[in-house]
Amino acid sequence: MGHIPHAFESQIFDDYRKGVKKVHESIKLLAEQGYTVIDLEGQVITKFNINKERPYPNINYKRTPKQLEYSESDK
Repeated sequence: MGHIPHAFESQIFDDYRKGVKKVHESIKLLAEQGYTVIDLEGQVITKFNINKERPYPNINYKRTPKQLEYSESDK
């Protein structure tokens, strides 16, 4: 009998999983080399916490808002 593929076993998802694995390996390599990585969720990943199971520390990046520009008609 042949293999009946499931909906989640497509080539697209397999390529995605391989890409995610490469990204995680790259982050781990950078952290082990002494770099500090801040991911898109604001988590700080360093060589001191890369192998820990607990969540990474989070930083809140707060930008100052842009100044409002007024036109002549607003005055």
